[in-house]
Amino acid sequence: MKVLYLTDSLSDLDGVGRYAMRLVSSLQEIDPEFEPSFLIGRKHRPTSASVPDSWPVQVALPPDYFFYMSPLRFWVSFFQSLPKVVAAAKQVDVVHAIKDFPHNWLALWGAKLAGKPCIATAHGTYTVQPLLDPRHAARARRTYAQFASMISVSGYTRRRLLEVLDGAPPDGERVSVIPNAVDAEHYKAVREVGEQAWHGKRFTLGIGELKERKGHHLAVAAWSRVAQDQTDLHHFIVGRRMGDAYEAGILESAREAGVADRLHFLGNISEDEKIDLLQRAEVFVHTPVTADDGGFEGFGIVYLEASASGTAVIGSRDCGAEDAIVDGSTGFLAHQNVADIESKLRTILGDRELREGMREAGRRHAAKSVWKDNARAVRELYKGALERS
Repeated sequence: MKVLYLTDSLSDLDGVGRYAMRLVSSLQEIDPEFEPSFLIGRKHRPTSASVPDSWPVQVALPPDYFFYMSPLRFWVSFFQSLPKVVAAAKQVDVVHAIKDFPHNWLALWGAKLAGKPCIATAHGTYTVQPLLDPRHAARARRTYAQFASMISVSGYTRRRLLEVLDGAPPDGERVSVIPNAVDAEHYKAVREVGEQAWHGKRFTLGIGELKERKGHHLAVAAWSRVAQDQTDLHHFIVGRRMGDAYEAGILESAREAGVADRLHFLGNISEDEKIDLLQRAEVFVHTPVTADDGGFEGFGIVYLEASASGTAVIGSRDCGAEDAIVDGSTGFLAHQNVADIESKLRTILGDRELREGMREAGRRHAAKSVWKDNARAVRELYKGALERS
């Protein structure tokens, strides 16, 4: 089977890139004759060194801010990219849009003009947000109605999508939950990263871009309260820094609490450094919120990565973390407020036996969540789409 993938990157620095790489690698493992090809976005993040040379990759799509372009630039970008998508789609059996709207709209048109079925993955915010946007809503609804199938990475994302569609197509039968997974073995080995700023420190950890829906403001506020009592406790944040008012507000809140010298922004780091951090952290604290613009966390592969690394986790209720965390076993789900996150954090930090139990439960949970199972389910959707077409 030949499948064309549209994604904005093949990078370890973002969730969509990691999803694409892990899924396709697993599809090749279960089917050696499987042949992928890729169209990626302009201004994409650095392609991971783990991407095989045998994968045909072409830079042919609009950049990830396609959604926000002015109308004129939006349409120019669409018509510049469409011929390349059609040409690539003609060479395959199925088109799979991994990047959300409007890239998946471009994928659908390319597939239609090439006479091929198109499947799309719904990751979360950027699946639902277009349906609420006055400019894009009607186009997004028409697009979703025409996919052969949609893959939701979590039950929470599927619920949110169907709530907004409110009975409009696609119906629930065409939106399948195929949860994200993790290669648990990848997170077990000790990494050689040299001397690092977090070595020798007792710390909690957060991973994610510094933007509102990632909820760093809640995690840092909760950590700051705990750190006032536990004067050896640091907090490290991995993720692209924006240098905006949101980031400044987080730092100011730590200053007001008198703990700013123990709050560390690392920006983007290497995969080995990230794993070293995950393995050494006391607790992984990632507390997404439903943002003012409606954004939310669709799943959160980082929870499974932390569990695979043997670290207890804290995530938020009312988001995709509900699908990634076994509450009370691998970690805790907290309400989207500082007091509850603080309470959960104090509980884990204050109980070594509980923390160790969560470490072991997390490793077992991550080991059961494997990409090969994800890939088998996706392959069945491909086969079904081909049969129907």
